[in-house]
Amino acid sequence: MPRLFYNMGMKKIGVFGGSFHPVHNGHIALAKHTAEALGIDRVLFVIDRIPPHKTLAEGATDAERLDILRLATEDDPTFEVETMELSREGTSYTVDTLRELSERYPDSELYFFMGSDMLNSFTTWRMPETIATLATLVCTVRTGQNGGEEETAKDLLARYGAKVILLDEVSPLSSTQVRNRIHEAKPITGMIPDKAAHYIYLHGCYQPKEIHAYYDRLKKELKPERMEHTAYVLETALSLAERFGADPEKTRIAALLHDCAKYLPKEKLLSYADTEPAMIPVLHAPAGADYAREAYGVTDPEILNAIRLHTTGDAGMTLLDKVVYLADMIEPSRSYEGVETIRRAGSLDDMMRLALSRSIWYIKDRGNPIHPATLRALQALGGTMERYGEHDVLAICEVLYNKKASDILALHIGDKTIIADWFVVASGTSVTHVRALCDELEEKSAELGLEIRRKEGYEDARWIVLDYGFALVHLFHPEERAYYNIERLWEGDDNLIRYPVSE
Repeated sequence: MPRLFYNMGMKKIGVFGGSFHPVHNGHIALAKHTAEALGIDRVLFVIDRIPPHKTLAEGATDAERLDILRLATEDDPTFEVETMELSREGTSYTVDTLRELSERYPDSELYFFMGSDMLNSFTTWRMPETIATLATLVCTVRTGQNGGEEETAKDLLARYGAKVILLDEVSPLSSTQVRNRIHEAKPITGMIPDKAAHYIYLHGCYQPKEIHAYYDRLKKELKPERMEHTAYVLETALSLAERFGADPEKTRIAALLHDCAKYLPKEKLLSYADTEPAMIPVLHAPAGADYAREAYGVTDPEILNAIRLHTTGDAGMTLLDKVVYLADMIEPSRSYEGVETIRRAGSLDDMMRLALSRSIWYIKDRGNPIHPATLRALQALGGTMERYGEHDVLAICEVLYNKKASDILALHIGDKTIIADWFVVASGTSVTHVRALCDELEEKSAELGLEIRRKEGYEDARWIVLDYGFALVHLFHPEERAYYNIERLWEGDDNLIRYPVSE
């Protein structure tokens, strides 16, 4: 509960000033918590240009800070970005901002958000007595710490008639922490709203100067959509590196430059072809290793090898090689069937086996040759040629089995038809049981990372079909199962799995 030092009266507009360098989830949480606690209808994020009490660290331009702030706040209708201080010449002072807002919103009461340090230094601000007449001061206090805020609030009330509300802090996160992590090649997942974080990686904000040099060249050589992909790969690679212990600095460079040769002319790509065979769709990877050395000045053999193997993999892959390969396969914009299964895998090698297997079957199903290095990579990791989607299909079978379905079959039909890669066929004991099997799959699909695109036959529940895209699940009443016997139409020499497999 807020601790009040005056009669609050009406409350309308929250004024949240700051450099937002960059804005982070602590800012967002504070704004939401304060608005909810005090019934504030609207929060204005007032971004500074030159704060009077500090010098801004390098790492982002005013325009970039503003873009990041807008992306971070755009999904909440109660948030609004205010640029009056950014447009103002000279140093920004709170009293000028509150005067302007008071004139703009004469029928509203202003609530000015601040931290304990700001409250304790309030008497040194420009015209504190005027500020006290323009807005209620809302101070967030660090949990478990007593910095004298209650005494200060009482003093300001006596001295200026200032109305002060003290609220507990909701997050200790700081912009300095975020900047440092970016600079040190550590992930910022969960620290900044996703869209804002992606912007930071796309534009190279808060990166070291030598990394900026890579960005400057890449932006000239890659198309915008490829830079978007590169930024996502970088974000994903840094998260994987921290999770599995890869060198963050090397990960950053390898991920950033992994596609640096993507748009080289075919003739130039072929001149870099030093691996067997020279397959054009993947040639930008070995070419990229040479190009990163020649054009970007990268000499570290580990980084260059990670770039070289990011499309094919190979036997003997290092931790860095695997991190970059996986980041390219599972970055957030990837939405192919099975990607969630790879993302959920428990270990790095489990992820690699699933990713390599998925890649092999994807290429094979389209009649294209498999690069020998990819086969070597899967073999070296002890993987098998698991058919695309098999892991997810077995997960579906497990859900049905646990719900007492009978005669559960999974048939791989990807090489026989374009309808789907798999059929799953199972029987219930009655109409009610068939519906229950369908309901259970619908409930569990999200947990499996799968999406049901279409459902047919639920009303009669004699034959329900669930379409997952890569798989069609057929849930039968026993009579319909016996009559249609659809499995006999698709069963071949080696495409049938009876579930449970152990029986």
